[in-house]
Amino acid sequence: MKKVLVVLVMLLIAGAFVAGYWPQREKLIQAQAETVEARRLLAETRTELDQAEAKARLGRLFGQFLALQDAVLASRYPEAQALSSPFFDQVREEAAKTSDAAVRTALDATLMRRDSVTAGIARGESSVREVLVPIERELRRALGYAVPSLAPLKPAPAESGT
Repeated sequence: MKKVLVVLVMLLIAGAFVAGYWPQREKLIQAQAETVEARRLLAETRTELDQAEAKARLGRLFGQFLALQDAVLASRYPEAQALSSPFFDQVREEAAKTSDAAVRTALDATLMRRDSVTAGIARGESSVREVLVPIERELRRALGYAVPSLAPLKPAPAESGT
């Protein structure tokens, strides 16, 4: 009788252990699955944040370019000269940071025009305006903006004086 009682107590203890263990085990498995999902979402969010930061840096770069272009278009060459070097230095830094091949290509194409822009501004040549056009197009393309056609504008028909 004692053996039966001992076996019964052992079975009750084992049953109580399993009854307490099993729900905790299920909670642990669920928590681990949620942790894996949270890590995946965090990695995805970090990637999106990195992309957004890169686009914001490129947008600031485009803003610097527009300020430079405005100064050139207004023939304010000393101002343009002051804006030119910081702009191209930032372009070089961003080209080194980016992992996007299309952006790097646009930034490298911009850097290739540095000498002609700098020299044209230093000499006060209005022809530097034409050198800025492809830079604007490359930066627009890198940002995903619409790039206007290069087709020459047709002059408006002359009105007759009659």
